[in-house]
Amino acid sequence: MTLASGDPDSTEPTFRTGRRPSAICTIPTMKVTPTPTAAYLSGVVHSRRMGRTFSIGDMDPDTFSRIKNYDETVGRLDHYYGVVKRQLIANQSFMTGQFPESSAERVVSDVRTSLYCAFSIWCLHQAYKRIDDDRGKTFELGQSVVKCMRGILRSWMKQADKVERFKANQTTHNALHSKFHLVTGDEVLTCEQYNHLQIDVVSLYLLFLVQMTASGLQIVFTIDEVNLVQNLVYYVERAYRTPDFGMWQRGSKYNNGSSELHASSIGLAKSALEAVNGCNLFGDHGSSQSVVYVDIDAHNRNRTIFETLLPRESSSTSSDMALMMAISFPAFGTHDQLLYSKTKSKIVQKLRGRHGFKRFARDGFGTVLEDSSERFYKDSTVQKFERIESEWPLFYMYMIIDGVFRSDKKQVDEYKQLLRPLIHYDRRTGEDSFGDPTLPQYYFVPSEHLSGERAEPGSQPRFASAVGGPGDLFLWGQAMLVVTELLLEELVHINEIDLIRRYLPSYNRPRRTTRYSAFQGTASDLVVQVVLVAESRRLQAMLATYGIQSQTPKEVEPVQIWSQKQLVQVYRNLGVNWKLGLEGRPPRPIGALGTSKVYRISGQTVLCYPLIFDSTDFYLNHDMALLIDDIKSEIQFVGRYWRLSGRPTCCLIMKETHMRDTNFRKMVDLLAMLKTGSCEGVKVRVGRLQNLMSSSCTEHLDFMDAAEDWGVEPEPFRELANKTVGYQSLTDIPTATIYNETEPLTIQELQHKSDHELQHIWRGISTLRGRSYILKLLLDRHGPDYQLEGVTVHQRLVQLNSEAGTLRCWSVLRFCSSLLGRVVDSISPYLTAILVSGKQFAIGVIGQPEVVIDKPLTPAEIESLFFGSVRPLDVIQAVLQQELVLCSGRLILTRPDLFAGILTIRIGWFLQAMELYSRIEGREQPIAEMAPSEVRALLYNVLSLDSNSCNISITPRQQRQIDGCLGRSPRNLHSSVWFILGRTAGGLTIGQRHLPQSPTITDMTVGELRFAILVNDMLAQCPQPELRQIVVQLIALIATILERNPELSFRGCIELSQMVDEAHRLYLKDGGEGGTTSELDGFFQLPPSATAGYLARTVVHHLLTRPMTALDDIDATAALESAAASPQLTVETILSYPPPSLPSSDSPEPPELPATQSSSSWPGGILTEFLGTVLSEDGTT
Repeated sequence: MTLASGDPDSTEPTFRTGRRPSAICTIPTMKVTPTPTAAYLSGVVHSRRMGRTFSIGDMDPDTFSRIKNYDETVGRLDHYYGVVKRQLIANQSFMTGQFPESSAERVVSDVRTSLYCAFSIWCLHQAYKRIDDDRGKTFELGQSVVKCMRGILRSWMKQADKVERFKANQTTHNALHSKFHLVTGDEVLTCEQYNHLQIDVVSLYLLFLVQMTASGLQIVFTIDEVNLVQNLVYYVERAYRTPDFGMWQRGSKYNNGSSELHASSIGLAKSALEAVNGCNLFGDHGSSQSVVYVDIDAHNRNRTIFETLLPRESSSTSSDMALMMAISFPAFGTHDQLLYSKTKSKIVQKLRGRHGFKRFARDGFGTVLEDSSERFYKDSTVQKFERIESEWPLFYMYMIIDGVFRSDKKQVDEYKQLLRPLIHYDRRTGEDSFGDPTLPQYYFVPSEHLSGERAEPGSQPRFASAVGGPGDLFLWGQAMLVVTELLLEELVHINEIDLIRRYLPSYNRPRRTTRYSAFQGTASDLVVQVVLVAESRRLQAMLATYGIQSQTPKEVEPVQIWSQKQLVQVYRNLGVNWKLGLEGRPPRPIGALGTSKVYRISGQTVLCYPLIFDSTDFYLNHDMALLIDDIKSEIQFVGRYWRLSGRPTCCLIMKETHMRDTNFRKMVDLLAMLKTGSCEGVKVRVGRLQNLMSSSCTEHLDFMDAAEDWGVEPEPFRELANKTVGYQSLTDIPTATIYNETEPLTIQELQHKSDHELQHIWRGISTLRGRSYILKLLLDRHGPDYQLEGVTVHQRLVQLNSEAGTLRCWSVLRFCSSLLGRVVDSISPYLTAILVSGKQFAIGVIGQPEVVIDKPLTPAEIESLFFGSVRPLDVIQAVLQQELVLCSGRLILTRPDLFAGILTIRIGWFLQAMELYSRIEGREQPIAEMAPSEVRALLYNVLSLDSNSCNISITPRQQRQIDGCLGRSPRNLHSSVWFILGRTAGGLTIGQRHLPQSPTITDMTVGELRFAILVNDMLAQCPQPELRQIVVQLIALIATILERNPELSFRGCIELSQMVDEAHRLYLKDGGEGGTTSELDGFFQLPPSATAGYLARTVVHHLLTRPMTALDDIDATAALESAAASPQLTVETILSYPPPSLPSSDSPEPPELPATQSSSSWPGGILTEFLGTVLSEDGTT
């Protein structure tokens, strides 16, 4: 045993042995006197205060070494036991078991702090379990943990009504509280007083609950509590679409009361769902009634959205220390090494300091400039916190723990050395002082050093916060300090504090032998099992003639084939508790992963077919080609994201109505491809269900055994009874008629007719479109219950909708679906996928105000937007725009590259781009009359225009039109605007939209999503899509010229539209086509290289002439302007004139210049750069 100094400036010794790494904190030395008793040799240690002396020669050296190390281990554990007792348990509420944020707080408990304190005590509890004679300390520590976890559960149980409301409406007022009264456990702060909506807190509770239950602690006592925990799972399942206030309770980094989607919250929710799935809350002694179930599709959505957001934390926050807790300890939310490394390196690069890590950039908490009396910041407040953010040594310990779990000794040693000087020791005199280590909450820059720190970050001294000293302990920091020390001294192993092996990828975790599905990874050669179920024997026989084997519902018995809707009804019994007012699982659809499991329900075996085969009210299921694409996508999706033990089993339903579709032959081709054992690169095995059962993933829904009433009795998929076998081949099947019609009447002509006249026309009209127009007018006038020849308008619409679906009359089908207010199924996840990809979308009709969506919405809110904002202006677009949201959401998950350069998906303009592309291809069919599969293919072709342009001839103007409608911009557009604003005091203007220099560049950062949205909104003011792309090119040219010439700048406001008009006038002077200066059609037809020339001449003209006021410069300026307007613009022409003088910053008069100057005297060689770089052959900059 040796002593070493832990702090260069401290005389405190550090306890160290050759077998264990050194700790961070110093431990008081003690005299170790091992006793050679039989009990000692068997591993039982008595108290050090009762030690006796003996001769070392009485035992062999190996035995002595073992006893000595054992005694040292006990000594170390006793030391940390004392620290935990004095610093943590002493501050634990005697009633609720919860902990305050700091030891000086006596009223309010904090759930997050309580959880980390409980975890720290539990880690010491786990360490003591190694000791045989622990003198009751293991049990004592365990009971403290149980009391804390139960205290939190009890407080949340009082808010069970909030849990139930939150399942339906994820709002701030329905959120569980994260602060309670320290003694009573009641609410102390309302939602108006504090931002309680913190998904990560509930997720962290579930995660620690599973770990502690796995260690043998009994935390959950009753079935009522099991039901509450099951509903907490429902609470966090929709984290992927729930904007919350994040780990720091501030929402966006502007702290203005707005909430955001936070990657850290979603990552913790994803980890909690993985951990709690299949967990028996009563431990090894529990029954099937105490098992928790997780929706695997909800888990997958959280995983997808989490990994899509990384390495960002939210739309306003580029990097955040909260992400470290999501990707590493305690959540271990991702095992994608690339994502982990990218996120971690970004955190270290942007947030690390000499005294800890900043929470996030421009964080005002703890700085001397923050007004703690105000809950929210005012506009432009966060800018003053830049580069002076408080640094938290707490996060050094998370980096150390991360290094321990990853066996990264270099990282561990690095952060140990950084942390040691920051630890203080309690040197107070008195009986209560034991020299315990303390850790300040943060270090801040004092007011007299603010300017120096801003000028050179890290150069100024920082002072420790008052919270974190011996009189006011920062309990979260103290708890993590104990955990870190226990790991560094090897008193506890990582497997003892991560019993469920969260730190390992799912495929490397120990296999659990259980009746319930578990996230245990997947094989690299996963096989997706496929069962084909034919609706009738006739269909089965017809498929058999093509070598496709299928089964009828009778042939798969006793297995029942269910719709996912019936499984939803079964799951509604999970977590029901009428005493608490909990109604079980919300009626959310079961996704592709959930329907790929075989279910055991009350003695029945059930296999569900996917959602794509459900007969929905929306019209997409009428398109066979779309169904074929969806089947392929379904199999690929399951093969890619399956993470459960056992193989997935997909049930494909073949119906007789499919046979009569014109695309059924393509369906047969798909089934034949599946028979070969592959589907778009995914291994597939098609077989009889009975042969696939043994290798399938099976889920036992044992909670239904105790259900008194199933609610609605499930109806299995039934076999159709055919009198004869029927068709022998596809040629024998009567196909659906391709319906075409031309309607002479328009709705404008009909709207002036009276009700009597409309009813008279109804009797004689035969076209579907004409009848739909009449129903629409009557619906608007009298509502859905108006009688038309004895039948209500609503019933007439339903009948017409069904008829149009049978005849595949897509325009009428869309028209009727819109009037009936039908919404596409499961649109919310795809909408969320768009948002978390760093984009927003806008719905609306061109020429009318748009509604911009930048936060996830509930299905009810989505329905209200489409039918409240779009349908009054365009009936068909109300459902057609839903199609595009669905298609865009799917594409952005599989092909995000197609949306490169597009920040806002403006659905109305997307439709315009598709119309343009369709006309370029020579198609005259409107999009409203196309099948949904054709609409999806058209959208894909438009988005991939750059890659498939060789297949279509397109003019420069058409390219600009399509790119402008899509809102596509160069990758560096926003950085170019930022650079221009820094050199332009007056800012930028397009039309009526002004982007000022300040507070834009003072309040925001260049990589911030909010800034990109402002730029995008400014460009949206361009009335024509072609003009938008010309302006984008102009911005790139201005940025290039300013970058090449740092001494130049714009004094006033840059009127971008005016500059384009001036460039157009130059084009007309050169003999360009165009009748008037206001018509830019000819200019739009120019290739990019030509427009770049005119735009660059305009920029140079503004830079070199507009600021000039000196008389001596008038002639030179006029000559330059004349030369710039000349069609024979050459280097020699322009350089023959002396440049205008630039006024100095300290004198209104220009400096005196020689009569002649060479080209090198021009500022920065601007014209040489302009003509040599800007005017490249392809027009790029």
